[in-house]
Amino acid sequence: MKKFFAFATLLLSCFTLQVNAQDYTEQDPAKHTPRVFPMPVKHLTMKSEILGVDKNFSVFLPKSYEKEPDRKYPVLYLLHGHGENDWEWANIPVSMINERISQVTADGSAAEMIIVQPNATEHQSGYFNKEGWMYEDYFFKELIPLIERNFRVIPDKGHRSIAGLSMGGGGSFYYGCRHADMFSSVYAISAAVGSFASPNARPQRMAGGVNQNIFQANVDLENVPEEQLAQMKTVAWTLDCGDDDFLFAGNVQTYQQMKKLGMNIQFRTREGVHATYYWYEALGYALRFATRHFSDQCK
Repeated sequence: MKKFFAFATLLLSCFTLQVNAQDYTEQDPAKHTPRVFPMPVKHLTMKSEILGVDKNFSVFLPKSYEKEPDRKYPVLYLLHGHGENDWEWANIPVSMINERISQVTADGSAAEMIIVQPNATEHQSGYFNKEGWMYEDYFFKELIPLIERNFRVIPDKGHRSIAGLSMGGGGSFYYGCRHADMFSSVYAISAAVGSFASPNARPQRMAGGVNQNIFQANVDLENVPEEQLAQMKTVAWTLDCGDDDFLFAGNVQTYQQMKKLGMNIQFRTREGVHATYYWYEALGYALRFATRHFSDQCK
């Protein structure tokens, strides 16, 4: 019996040594498939005659797009920030953007819509017209017409919205002011608007890739022409900025100016800085806000 116990102890000891010597194994990648999100995404390029270059852009299509070929959809133009592109809005990869969009459409709080992400980084950066780079002209004379020719959007103000963050927040606000006849709503996140000076401001005269002089020369809220002012009052606006964002003071200032002008504007803030986690959450709010202000409650 003693010999049996000694033998059993030896076997257990050998087994323990073997387990301790190799306590992990590699997974078989073939057993895993990438996550598939319900919204197809098209990464496209167009030849811009205005800019004289090829311009990339991306289009998120609703999950019902292929199943309902006669259906038309509202459209949201979603502008990225400085140094980003149409693949990484707010430094968030396409898969996570798709996931966020899917969440707020699946629970019914946002409508299915076509979402267009332009690219304002390649070659030169920014959404403003400037010498040698007429990006605003490209956006309204080439990009939007191309989208409306090739995708089943409802091509009117009531079903067209715009949003963006940082440089793109300033761009969406700027486009809403200058082209108020084109958009039902504007949702500007951590936007480079107003005066960029604040206690936590960056020392240079650039905020989120936007030159303050250029912005204020094109968006003068102190001297808005009456006709433009009337058009701006037909747009629903939101400024959404974190309470510790270095652009917070400029957003508050702009909100107050817009309220004095009689705009339909909201100001939203949560705890946060100029960072990706804030923008990921804000994207859901932007989609819901656009939905509420489309002409019809699209389903």
